[in-house]
Amino acid sequence: MTAVTAAAPSPQHRRDWLPPTLVVVVAVAIAHWAAVPYTVGVFHDDGIYALLARSIAAGDGFHHSHLPGAPAATHYPPLYPLLLAIVWRLGPAFPLNVPLLLGVNALFVGAAGYGWWRFATSRLAWPTGRAAVGALVATLAVPVLVLAGALLSETFFLALLWPALLVCERVIDTPGNRRAFGAGVLVGTLMLVRTHAVALLVALLFVLATRFRWRSAFAVGSAATLTQLPWLLWSRSATPKVEGPLEGAYGSYLSWVSAGFRDGGAHFALGTISLNARECWLLLQDRFATGLPAPAHFVTLLLALSAMAAGAWSLKHRAPVTIVFVALYVGIVLLFPYTPWRYVWIVWPLAAMLVMEGVRSLWGPPRWRRLSVAVCAVWLALATLRTELHEFATRAWRTPARMAGAQIAPVVAWVKAHTLAHEVVLTEGEQVIALYAERQAAPPVTVTALEYVEPPRISDNVARLGAMLAAVPARYVILLESPAIQAAGRLATHHPGLRPLASLSTGVVYEVVK
Repeated sequence: MTAVTAAAPSPQHRRDWLPPTLVVVVAVAIAHWAAVPYTVGVFHDDGIYALLARSIAAGDGFHHSHLPGAPAATHYPPLYPLLLAIVWRLGPAFPLNVPLLLGVNALFVGAAGYGWWRFATSRLAWPTGRAAVGALVATLAVPVLVLAGALLSETFFLALLWPALLVCERVIDTPGNRRAFGAGVLVGTLMLVRTHAVALLVALLFVLATRFRWRSAFAVGSAATLTQLPWLLWSRSATPKVEGPLEGAYGSYLSWVSAGFRDGGAHFALGTISLNARECWLLLQDRFATGLPAPAHFVTLLLALSAMAAGAWSLKHRAPVTIVFVALYVGIVLLFPYTPWRYVWIVWPLAAMLVMEGVRSLWGPPRWRRLSVAVCAVWLALATLRTELHEFATRAWRTPARMAGAQIAPVVAWVKAHTLAHEVVLTEGEQVIALYAERQAAPPVTVTALEYVEPPRISDNVARLGAMLAAVPARYVILLESPAIQAAGRLATHHPGLRPLASLSTGVVYEVVK
């Protein structure tokens, strides 16, 4: 009988796996350290995800159980709340389970760091050690830690984005309908985490079409559609639907945005692009040029954008789907009527990759060119390092949640002390009230896409508050923002059922008397 002995892994093979292993371990450890319990719901979507997870874990299904009537939750893609629901079942005591829920995001950061490393080594041919350093620098940047420190789906999206990009690029490299079908399934799954992933689907179809690979394009489109189909059918048929005034916050994204373009036309489109372009410029300034004087600030941003452009040019043949995806994603961000910080921050590791690849592609003879690239690269690195070190030293990513939590805390305390379990409250931050005071709650006014570029008049807010009171059987209205408080004051003058009840340090309480 012949004995067969398996060959032991070579020392070089073991060393090749050491850098990505370190990337995962370090990324998870730092993301876990950076995330601390906070007032869940202060970012709006994080509260919705937590409430949906609680509802699913309790057996109430994919419904907004914090709203009167428990309407179907057709606004948010389902995969992230479904995942949180599994963790919620393991630790159902809220808010004690918040660290456990945030731990899931820390794992996603580790997966994203590995994905960055894998993409850099396999598509960009980076040395494994250099790719590991780049992965840690890009993935552990403050923008990612901000998102990982809240119950938001972005880190899940980022963890799946890298394998999706790799598979899509391999579809372009190697003909085969089976691989194309698999890519479609993966992209469709990514869309069930963040709807913006439609940019990757369109990018892959576009690149396949430019190569006249119609069968592969059909396989991709069919697979993505089949993956999405159960969710699309459920969203269309699920009942009950949200009430009309609640559709702005809880209804269909497509209907909400379409209404903005229909009502606002070119003014709405151009205004949205202008506002979002300005916000994106400020976000870049925040990462590359914080605190620098005006001339240096402009030069630094110009260098960063130039490096990104050079990186994109370098990748146009090695990763064409990725470059088309970036272009389409930027277009969606500019056109979507919402402050773009979350959409920009979650692809920050990809932007950082473009910058690094741009510097790498420009490096070369003659000597003066190398010297110029080195000076620009060091300038960018020092400017970014300055920002990162300051924010790590102060843990700046915790500030927004802490400030928002302090604003809503008096409302939570008042609701817990002065309302009954069955009474409904209309207030900003209704998710926080539902989670911490365990009351049904809804927003005081509907949200429209058009108001992103055209702030509503007081008369509009009066009408919206009146419509919400007619649709939701609320007993109390608690308002924190000045426009809503002014609208409630005006409505109370000719609405005998709405009367001032109490003043809080951060808002005003009205009672609805019927």
